[in-house]
Amino acid sequence: MYRFQFVMLAFDRPQTVRHLPQWRWPLLGPYNGYCGAARIRGWQLLRFYQANGWLTYIDVCSVTGTAGRTQLHNEDYARPWDAYPVSKRAHALIHTRARCPNAWADFLRDEALPNTWATTLSQERDGASRACSIADLLEHSPHPDWVVVPEQEFESR
Repeated sequence: MYRFQFVMLAFDRPQTVRHLPQWRWPLLGPYNGYCGAARIRGWQLLRFYQANGWLTYIDVCSVTGTAGRTQLHNEDYARPWDAYPVSKRAHALIHTRARCPNAWADFLRDEALPNTWATTLSQERDGASRACSIADLLEHSPHPDWVVVPEQEFESR
């Protein structure tokens, strides 16, 4: 069992889902140094863990404390299981903080919990390129050996 601050990962039940979810939208743009394909691969592994019942999280925004209708946000797509549950509003503002720094500052001041992890995020666009191939992702993934991940189904663009 892996316990992170906001997400719990427990490989305590048999694998029932054998296929990765497929991304059906346009290729994502880069974020935080990761290319769109790396972001999609992280999403695929995260959803695969969720579909098998191994990854759960409390439905409370980790930035504002608002309950309900959260989604997961990643800062590190090489470790997608370290995701943060966030409200739709918080998620949009996180992704646009470099383009809209005043809105980001207002949000943190007026709506964010004191000392939330989001206050540590840089407002600068991260132009660094971070490699995250399928091999990189799986090398550090926390699932046990009995979990079968269909590597050929990962995003390859």
